[in-house]
Amino acid sequence: MSVDILPTEQHRFYVDFELRPMEDRQASIEQGMPVFKDVEFAIITMPGGGLVVDKEITPDLLNEWKRGGNRKPASPFALQAYEAWKEDREIPLNGTDLANWPGVTPAQLKMCRNASVRTIEDLALANADTLRRLGMGSVALVEKAKAYLASAETNKSSEAIAALTLKVDSLTEALEKKNAQIEALMDQLEGDVEDTPKKRGRPRKQE
Repeated sequence: MSVDILPTEQHRFYVDFELRPMEDRQASIEQGMPVFKDVEFAIITMPGGGLVVDKEITPDLLNEWKRGGNRKPASPFALQAYEAWKEDREIPLNGTDLANWPGVTPAQLKMCRNASVRTIEDLALANADTLRRLGMGSVALVEKAKAYLASAETNKSSEAIAALTLKVDSLTEALEKKNAQIEALMDQLEGDVEDTPKKRGRPRKQE
């Protein structure tokens, strides 16, 4: 079974990694005894925990994540998560961590994690199966997450408009300063021309 990462990667999967001991069959044959090696695996979980897929990390899989394939889109998020794991950094979430949401209580946070819901976005998009896993109070919590995201989007739009307005004001001020400098230079140039003494005498004959 395989999992196709959605083209937009909109908060629809989590990925973890681990090393697993796997037998190196060729080495076992050569040495006449079982020989094991560490193999990297990706554990891909859909929100709600209804589908968990293990994939061995191979060059082909990394290339698929990087460039995509004929039927599968690229997955830069999975690649970034893998690089973070390799560098012993915290694996990022594909969304806003529920732990950073003031609207969730410790009990609700634990309930969400037990149901494999780790981000506000995935909570807001919870389907019927996920709601069943979340249990009592899940509908109200989902609506709360939706309201929070809608408010955040409105605030983001307001901040963007404010930033654009500030940029326009700054450019307008800079343009006014430039115009004032140009006018001052023009006035100075006209004054220099008027102050230039005219030559006396008859004009020179043309040959």
